[in-house]
Amino acid sequence: MLKLNKLYRRGYTGEEIIAERYLENGVWTTVTERVPSNVTNNQISNRAAVFGNGIGRLTLEPKHVINHKSGSLGADTLQTYACNAFYRDHTPDFLVVTDRRIASEIVDKKYTADNIVYTRVDITLEFPKKFYLIPHDVYADAGTTALCIAAFDGHKRIYMLGFDGQDTLGQNNNIYAGTSGYDPIKFNASDEKWINNRLTVFNTYNDVDFVHVSETGRATIPEVWKYCTNLRRISYRDMVLEADL
Repeated sequence: MLKLNKLYRRGYTGEEIIAERYLENGVWTTVTERVPSNVTNNQISNRAAVFGNGIGRLTLEPKHVINHKSGSLGADTLQTYACNAFYRDHTPDFLVVTDRRIASEIVDKKYTADNIVYTRVDITLEFPKKFYLIPHDVYADAGTTALCIAAFDGHKRIYMLGFDGQDTLGQNNNIYAGTSGYDPIKFNASDEKWINNRLTVFNTYNDVDFVHVSETGRATIPEVWKYCTNLRRISYRDMVLEADL
């Protein structure tokens, strides 16, 4: 089960990672490497939007959120975080990649040259100087990791779009199902681990207002989420009004 500490970017200077382990004469040797903090996120709105890739996300066009300026001097602008293949269609402020195949695809397309892409330790080692290390790598699914980073960056209201879950047996509820890096459309996908991982994020960052956004605002959410006092549900229309989109 995922374990988290309530940590923030302020004061984060980087961390040690295990770069290599090898066995010599019966003795294991571990080689560590210092990875500095290479991202300075001076966000001012304390509000973010995190895009999952559930089919429900298609209701609201991401371009209405990405790069939208709101409030005086952009003080209410939403920073955007997204997962894996989202980059094929849109460019968020921050992308989280946890799939090696998609990471390789991103490198081939040179997306990392001009964009911040977070990934796991093993992928950063495989593709040196291409990715940014996920701070305190939680080694969770991309959606959970994106939520963690948004909270880590100090956002106190986080809108969750496309966090539908797998609600139909035999149907992979993902926009990119059947493409590289994803299971087929007809697939018995389980979301139990995702549900528990995200519950851990809600409980850890209990001072953050997590907002589950769906077309009607009444989308089904996991039973265990219903007891989180810092999680609420709204419709896309309500988000447009609330976030001044």
